[in-house]
Amino acid sequence: MGILCGVLKTRGKVHEIFGGVALNNIAAIFAIYLISGPWQPPEGGSAQSTPPFPAHTLLPRLPDVPLSPLALVLALVFLVLVFLALRGSFWGLRLKAMGKNARSAFLLGVPVQKHTLLAFALCGALAGLGGSTRALGVYYSLRPNIAGGIGFLALLVVLLARVRAPWVPFISFFFAAILSGSTELRIQMQLDASLAGVLQGFLVLSMLIALGVRGWLARRRHASETDAGALVEPARVSEAAEG
Repeated sequence: MGILCGVLKTRGKVHEIFGGVALNNIAAIFAIYLISGPWQPPEGGSAQSTPPFPAHTLLPRLPDVPLSPLALVLALVFLVLVFLALRGSFWGLRLKAMGKNARSAFLLGVPVQKHTLLAFALCGALAGLGGSTRALGVYYSLRPNIAGGIGFLALLVVLLARVRAPWVPFISFFFAAILSGSTELRIQMQLDASLAGVLQGFLVLSMLIALGVRGWLARRRHASETDAGALVEPARVSEAAEG
């Protein structure tokens, strides 16, 4: 799916979010087909879930905690690998250049389409790995919409972390605390179930406003420095002519 999304991005100029949402719907429909068709339970067709996977295929899990230590280790390992790729490799430098200005990177000789497709393929593989950990470490079966909206939550994490991989665990933990805490608040204090979404939206909106203000200030400072340089240069030319 990642490569298909990349092809839509590079060849069809389709934004990755819209292309990803459309392909996610296709994947969900295909999963329902598998659950109610070839992978249906022995007792008959069902759109709820497949039969439980064999025990030897499941991820090890801590007692009384819905967490697989192997999934946590994999997440940390790939986080470090992504950090090193973006920070210490020529490929990561090219990706950053493409993110800043894809046309300028192309004019400088960067194969934009090739690196874009590679990035989409790797990201799709990581997303598939995350979905497999939910299937093999949480539900122990394949279910419709098994991601549970985590993909959209990941967009918020990426939006806030941008290309700073070390921030991803802290932002992810913050969102996880909001989601888990909202359930407890709904039970204990009878608050509305939309509290988590309101808090997430407020955080993202605040971050976008802060980034917009910082960008506006940076543009004003750059414009002021440019104007000051334009005023100083004629003065230097005039002094040189007088001398």
